[in-house]
Amino acid sequence: MPSNIANSNEHRRQSSGGIREVAKVAGVSIATVSRVFNRPQSVTSETRARVIEAADQLFYVPDNAARALSSQRSLRVGALIPTIDDSIFARFVTALQRELGDAGYGLILGINEFDEELEFKKIRSLIESGVDAMVLCGVRRNQEVYDLLRTQGIPYLLTNVYLPASPHPSVGYDNHEGMAKAARYLIEQGHRRFGVIDFPNEANDRAEMRAGGVVAALEEQGLVLPANCRIERPYSFEDGRIGLRMLLESAPETTAVLCGNDVLAIGALFEANDRNIDVPGQLSIIGFDNLDLAAQITPALTTVDVPTATMGKRTAETLLHMLANAPAPHATPINTNLIIRGTTGPAPK
Repeated sequence: MPSNIANSNEHRRQSSGGIREVAKVAGVSIATVSRVFNRPQSVTSETRARVIEAADQLFYVPDNAARALSSQRSLRVGALIPTIDDSIFARFVTALQRELGDAGYGLILGINEFDEELEFKKIRSLIESGVDAMVLCGVRRNQEVYDLLRTQGIPYLLTNVYLPASPHPSVGYDNHEGMAKAARYLIEQGHRRFGVIDFPNEANDRAEMRAGGVVAALEEQGLVLPANCRIERPYSFEDGRIGLRMLLESAPETTAVLCGNDVLAIGALFEANDRNIDVPGQLSIIGFDNLDLAAQITPALTTVDVPTATMGKRTAETLLHMLANAPAPHATPINTNLIIRGTTGPAPK
């Protein structure tokens, strides 16, 4: 072992203090130090910072195994998301993990690939691993999943949806209203011939809500979205291309396309560019999510922004309250915003 590392380790052993030393240096009680590492939300941010600084100075590391044994908890939270192929879920998971980590919890991540059967298997696996709580994306799944979580006494929280009337607690955004805002904007721009390209609704309740938002906004103005103008495609740029081809073959008079996510919208834009369709002169395109790529392409994509990092932080905060048996909101809204860029404009005359 190199001498500098050995000396560092020796210094750590000599300097390492217990909880009593941390309390003395921080000027707080032993109970307060314990709360900082076990129930950080019950301590003021100033006190928490002072205790953590003292712990760092003394190289104090709380014994997670002992904490788990005494609390009968694993100090782990399970989270299932559909994919890690885009940045919205990456931002969400990063914020969720950071906030949980600050409270002493680890995050176990699973990918369900928009597959309900696979999701159920992964949920069972997470329960068997002893997670203390669960984060699930969306609301649509077999009732036996919710029954299983309740019978096992595992708190859970739905994300990416805001459902105040649902029996299930949620932190997320109103998918229906988010897409309705986008449709209303296009109507204000004079568009009357619309198309929708979205993920298959049977596999994704958020996609169904977003498509429903378009339909509702059109109906407010006495407009109808014909069945042949609703195209469902899987999640890829190529599927966005295929979706636009199918839409224009079925309804060539279309002047505005609303896509259920940015991946499909960017694929549709690529296809329009290859066909020499002027965007937005002949065709306006809107996405949903506000991926990092959306602002970098030409023309930049108009899209519905979802602050997923904020959602990850709020999800963790709510879960921590639930785990501490503290009051927690049943439904927490995360606001969406329409980001107007270069792919939308007035309807062609």
